[in-house]
Amino acid sequence: MEAQELRQLSVEELKGRVNQFKEDLVRARFKVQSAEERDTSLFKKIRRDAARAQTVLSEKLRGVEVVSKKPVEDKPAKKAKTKKASKGSEAV
Repeated sequence: MEAQELRQLSVEELKGRVNQFKEDLVRARFKVQSAEERDTSLFKKIRRDAARAQTVLSEKLRGVEVVSKKPVEDKPAKKAKTKKASKGSEAV
């Protein structure tokens, strides 16, 4: 879940999401221990989602308003460097 989506939720909904992520993490640990699930990358994903939700929640509780950053524009491609002839390879 992205931070933009989380910022649209209310404080109560965010608290519920944080608790839900924590419960999901416990369930994922049990599944891995009981060999129902082999994908341990779920831990990292769930922890990051929980941390993201907790960050947005603390921002809202402190009254911090986050302004989204301006999208990065594509930079023009660099020109290829041309090789100069060295002194020893000059034609006579």
